[in-house]
Amino acid sequence: AEDTLRAEAALRRGLQTRGVPDAVYVDNGSPFVSAQLLRACASLRVRLIHSRPRRPEGRGKIERFFRTVRDQFLVEVAHTTVDDVAHLNALFSAWLETVYHRNTHSETGQSPLERFTAGAAAIRYPSAEELHEAFLWSEQRTVTKTATVSLHSNLYEVDPALVGRKVELVFDPFDLTRIEVRWAGRPMGVAVPHKIGRHS
Repeated sequence: AEDTLRAEAALRRGLQTRGVPDAVYVDNGSPFVSAQLLRACASLRVRLIHSRPRRPEGRGKIERFFRTVRDQFLVEVAHTTVDDVAHLNALFSAWLETVYHRNTHSETGQSPLERFTAGAAAIRYPSAEELHEAFLWSEQRTVTKTATVSLHSNLYEVDPALVGRKVELVFDPFDLTRIEVRWAGRPMGVAVPHKIGRHS
């Protein structure tokens, strides 16, 4: 499936493996125009560039790569028993690292890995903290008169000093138990799940 979570997971793995690029070039599909991806790129100081609609020429390199995958990897894997997606991903990673990245390219005269490592001195690898911060999601909410905010059908209590103010809620989409509250770029504590008790 092509959605924001999977696009971010792929980008995150690529950043860990190959470092932070100057720019990311993507098409205009919904995962690539999401606020979450824009925040991740901005946090890592990466330019997010979208290809022009109805102009496929700019996407030729990736289309050529997909053709190579179909002609080489998928033909090979068709004669193998694949148990699940994790097994398929392991086979793909092995093919990518041992075959694709090491074959000499007809135009450059170098393998993709040689060409990439030629500029290795300039590669910046993100720290675990940078990656964690970059891939947190962010939502804007206005704090109610009862010092609460709503997020994904859950109600959270925040600092009463924030009543009436627009705050930023920063969270891991897979863990809504810890939500950091920020106002004007400053941390303002953690949102606490609201529990309604008996009043009488």
